[in-house]
Amino acid sequence: MSTTSVIPTLIESIRLVNGDLPLLDYHQQRVDRSRRAHYGKAPAFRLQEVINGLPLPETGTHKLRLTYGVDLESYEVTPYLVKPVTSLRVVQGDHLVYSRKYADRSGIRDLYGQRGDCDDILITQRQHITDTSYANVALHDGSHWYTPAWPLLRGTRRAYLLEAGLLRSSLIRQRDLHNFERIRLINAMLPWEEGPTLSSAAVVE
Repeated sequence: MSTTSVIPTLIESIRLVNGDLPLLDYHQQRVDRSRRAHYGKAPAFRLQEVINGLPLPETGTHKLRLTYGVDLESYEVTPYLVKPVTSLRVVQGDHLVYSRKYADRSGIRDLYGQRGDCDDILITQRQHITDTSYANVALHDGSHWYTPAWPLLRGTRRAYLLEAGLLRSSLIRQRDLHNFERIRLINAMLPWEEGPTLSSAAVVE
């Protein structure tokens, strides 16, 4: 997030499948938290009401991207395909603040530029694993799936999976990576079974 933004613009990326919005309650919770933090006593921003007024496709899988502040500023609907990820480069991002889903992703883009020949990045803060450039992560130790207790952004899919008991929250240090066999990327657009999954050996430190 840019430090010059006094009142930041926010975004919400929502999975739309055959006209259905499966994680909408979790998105609403995040929108409410973000608007309380930045817009105080502004009138409620009800996602279902906003979405009801939009001409949305009723078939296929799409990404609905809402840009908002006090009110909806713009929206975009695009077909969604899972992006293959076969390698991650660890980059240090102690300076980065992205606790809300800000429209300004310049800090993340700067780190992404350090990926070299890898597909994406794995961001660390104070030597702890956080997120990739666009997703939370889950790590498998052979028995259980864990997700970092302090991600950059608390994603809606992550919240759902924790509540469902499919993930366990834990502090995961960079030096602990060798204790895990696999890493899976998770976000609102990626159902658990579709998240790109790679060997921990594919993480370049």
